[in-house]
Order: sequence, then structure tokens, then C-alpha cells
Amino acid sequence: MKFKISMTRNYLSGSIKKALAIIECVAKSPKPLKSSEVANLTQLERATAFRILTYLTSLGYLFKDVTNNLYSLGHKIFEFGDKSDFLKTLISYSIDHIRDLSRETQLITYLAVLEGPHIVYCDKVGPSGESVPRAFRMRQDAHSTALGKAMLAYKSFEELKEIYKTYTLHQHTDNTIPSLEKLYAQLRKVRKDGYSTNEAETFHYVYGVGAPILDKQNRAIAAISLSGTKSTINIKTIPILAEEITKTSKNISLKISDN
Repeated sequence: MKFKISMTRNYLSGSIKKALAIIECVAKSPKPLKSSEVANLTQLERATAFRILTYLTSLGYLFKDVTNNLYSLGHKIFEFGDKSDFLKTLISYSIDHIRDLSRETQLITYLAVLEGPHIVYCDKVGPSGESVPRAFRMRQDAHSTALGKAMLAYKSFEELKEIYKTYTLHQHTDNTIPSLEKLYAQLRKVRKDGYSTNEAETFHYVYGVGAPILDKQNRAIAAISLSGTKSTINIKTIPILAEEITKTSKNISLKISDN
């Protein structure tokens, strides 16, 4: 079956039609596809298909498994449905680990991915170890959360400037990092330490400790965080919680890399 876009309105450019054709092709396929298969199904030249696949992957609309060069839907597509193989895989590999972490620390654990200047929640687990579905798809500013900083720490300063080129570092509280330079300075420490913190930077009463989930290329593809109040996350407890959450994030990263 061929997947071709039938819209012919003048304002719809050829590049957009080709990109949509590729997304539709990958979405309707019962299995991940090679770039050559995408080119054949969409009737695009291989070089053109590969270029668009690469761009869509960089934006998060598609996911490329670098172990076999197969493409499936990326995390950003979940805004339009729940077919994201990437998110389903991420959650399935993470859920047992974050449930154990929540039970052990008696704190709420979040799982999230980065989307531009925002984090998008994938799962939320309470101290009892039970998931809270309503957390799925919620968004927060990345620069003011432990989750966001854990992932942004793996971006270069040039990448940060691109992410925040048209987006302001909103000052949620007096503790929110106010500038890109100060954010980058903190992110360098986060990467060195292996964990991030949120000291009432989004909400006055919410504190957190986060850690990245890394792929084989050492890229932060997601993050987990523990969330609480100042009575549970403070200067005395952060070192202990940081040790627990980094151990959990490394176990999840290892599981993802091995599969």
C-alpha cells in the first residue's frame, strides 16, 4: 500500500507534504521501517526520504533505533495519539524501577521526556507504588524543574541557545534561574554530579531531585525525579536521595541499552 498525501492546495509546500507522507507511512506500518522501505512506500527518492527522516527524528516526531536503523513514531507524536513506540518502551522499561524507588523513599516519582524548552510527563508514581494516569501529557518549563535540568545538562551551550531562542526563562518564583548563562553554569554541575535539584523553582512548596536516563550514545532521552516538600527534600536528605535516584536511573539506562 502506498502512502501519498492527496492535498494539493497552493499553500501546502512540497516539503510539508513529503514530511506528512513519511509520518503517515511510519504510523500505519505494523512494524518499524528502514529508510529504504519508507522511500519505497512514499515513492520518494532515497536521499530525500533519509533527509526528512533525519529531520523528523531530530524534532522528536520519529524515533530511530540506532542498533538496527529502524524508524518508528517518536515521543512528540503522542500529542496526537498514544501510538508512540518510544514512550511505550520507555515506560515499560522504567515502571518497575520507579515503583521501587517511590516505595523505598516514600516520595512521588516522575518520569518525563524533554520537548524543546518543556518537559512532558510520561508517568507519575505515588509512595504506594501505584501510577497516577492524570500526570500523563502534563507540561512544565524545563529550566525550573529537576527533570528538565537533568536532561538539559546534556545539551551544549549552542543547543541551549537554539532551544531558548524564542522562549523566555519564565521567573516562576524567586528561586527560578533567571538567565541562560546561569542555567548553563548550573547544568555543568548537574552533569558532573549526575543529578539535579529543584529548590522551589516552579512552585514555592515543591522540591525535587532528578537524574537522566541515557541511551548508548550517552544522550539524555528521558529523566526521573523525586518530588516532595522542603521537609522531605533538603540539604540533609538530598545526598541520600541523589544516591538512590542515580542508581535507579542507571539501572533504567542499562535496561534500555541492553534491549
